[in-house]
Amino acid sequence: MSRIEEKCHGQFGTLIQSSKSILCPTRIFKFFWQLKNGGLHNAFSTVVLRTRRFLAARGVSHSRTEKGKLQYEEVLNLQPGDWVRVRSEKEILESLDHCSQNKGLAWMPIMSQYCGKKLKVYKRVDKIVLESTGEIRKLKNTVLLKDSICEGIYGCDRSCFHFWREAWLVRVNGDD
Repeated sequence: MSRIEEKCHGQFGTLIQSSKSILCPTRIFKFFWQLKNGGLHNAFSTVVLRTRRFLAARGVSHSRTEKGKLQYEEVLNLQPGDWVRVRSEKEILESLDHCSQNKGLAWMPIMSQYCGKKLKVYKRVDKIVLESTGEIRKLKNTVLLKDSICEGIYGCDRSCFHFWREAWLVRVNGDD
């Protein structure tokens, strides 16, 4: 029986799906660079792949809720210094689709250790750079929480912050 290998957000391929590509004029230059360094076949394969991804993602919501699933207020507009409580694991799991994702951002079982805890918002995540391609992507309603970092249990020593959807959090007072 094969064991499914878990990965952290830093290694998770669906982080690409949870972000939106920024349209920029450098794409044509990337194509020519690929053409020069990778050859004609490689350059056109990349164009075809990107086109298929674009068409597949148009108008698709990665976390469509099914009948009976709970919907939470997703836009909390959290700012650095705000206090939040992480929802229970049951509540979070109800907000996920069949791939354990909320609009493309994966919920990782290791994050369940923070469920029910009160944490402070470290910062908002509006843009990320994909290390694999160097692309800049936009994220919506996503934050980083202080003291919520990956402990490297998957053999990675990067100590990345976990990405948190605002739908998984509830705003609380700092006194609570």
